[in-house]
Amino acid sequence: MTVRLTLDVHLDGQHDSAGHLEALDDGNVRFRYSDAALAAGRAISLSLPLDDAPFGDAITRAFFDNVLPENDQVQRVLDREGLDRADIVDILAHVGADCPGAISCVPAGSGPMKVPGELASDYRPIDPQELAVIVQRLADRQPLPDDIVDPSPVAGVQRKLAVTRLPDGQLALPADGRKVPTTHILKVPRRAEAAEAVQEAAACRIARECGFEVSGTEHFAYGGVDAVLIERFDRVVIEDVVYRLHQEDFAQALGLPARLKYQRNGVEGRRFDTQAVRALLDRLSAPAQARETFVLATLFNLAIGNTDNHAKNHGILYLPNDRLQLTPLYDLLPIRLHPRYTHELAYHLGGASHLDDMTPEHMARFLSEFALEGGRARRFIEGPVRTMFGILERQAPVLRKLGQRFFDDLIGRELSQVCDLLNLEMPIRERDYFEPEGAGGWLAPS
Repeated sequence: MTVRLTLDVHLDGQHDSAGHLEALDDGNVRFRYSDAALAAGRAISLSLPLDDAPFGDAITRAFFDNVLPENDQVQRVLDREGLDRADIVDILAHVGADCPGAISCVPAGSGPMKVPGELASDYRPIDPQELAVIVQRLADRQPLPDDIVDPSPVAGVQRKLAVTRLPDGQLALPADGRKVPTTHILKVPRRAEAAEAVQEAAACRIARECGFEVSGTEHFAYGGVDAVLIERFDRVVIEDVVYRLHQEDFAQALGLPARLKYQRNGVEGRRFDTQAVRALLDRLSAPAQARETFVLATLFNLAIGNTDNHAKNHGILYLPNDRLQLTPLYDLLPIRLHPRYTHELAYHLGGASHLDDMTPEHMARFLSEFALEGGRARRFIEGPVRTMFGILERQAPVLRKLGQRFFDDLIGRELSQVCDLLNLEMPIRERDYFEPEGAGGWLAPS
């Protein structure tokens, strides 16, 4: 087998490459770590543990499929260059300098392109008129102005633009095409779904009150358009210099391509399920804490009607001193309010694929998978779970003040149901009955 094309894989802030991504003449791809990465003990993924032997086609494709931009950049490259979607190394040769996060894939020998950003000189402010045009076009699913290039094509369904918030509060873009980090994501739902911006900001605020680490999320209304402005958890600003932190989502860490981010799309042994998650959490720096946080987050998502907490909506941060921890929560949205989304759980709980089908036995099996059984499970339910749900119930009335009565009613329904499954008695305010509409299927997410 002959190597047809080689890209160097870099992590931001590291002068030496982390490894080499190779396309072979038989159509396969492989990844191998550089000597520098092996010597430094610096892996890029839990699915690609340090090894001096190359990784084969399937696991290599799974990881690098997840770093391809999810906006229309890839399609433009396919059309222009006559490439196939399976040609991931060739695609990354064109767009790999702009991969989301700290990773970049660039032609061999070209050196790292991503660099830290100085707030005083590496960014240009977006003037108010330009910002109004940007949010309006994102809301209407129109192309951005020709001079606006998304500096970090992040994953997701809603239209997004990566921006930087300057010390004076202005939003800005990297100047002159510089490969410097952004600090925030501007996410804009369709005009007909503008309420999602209010709902996401409110859900994140409530989650923070419940004790979770949550990406800073605020409702952002500009030019008659509702949006959310989200602080990036994989950035740190030190003395007015912005640095990237390496992170990977659960799909990458589990060696799953993006199309397998829901359990329903995988097969046993190669899917996003609680067994795989438990094994993954046990590899973090504080596994017991990670397990408890994941279970609490699962129950919180059930209570707010968020069934879209798939593998790409969970992540792992790589911190100094080789510490691995869960990312803050993000993409919190009451999916059960929206009939065009499927209401099937992103990962099954104790064997149940829908909340409405769950029994106490399903819930007990789910808890046991994370070492919560018998008296230990009861103490967990009566302690952290009761505290979390009590705060959620006290915070929920603010939703009505925001014009989100149906969201509040949904929480009342879901919270009552989850408490019954946990055999947890607690006062829940009486609300109007909420009946989830039949799901047309997030066009059956894939």
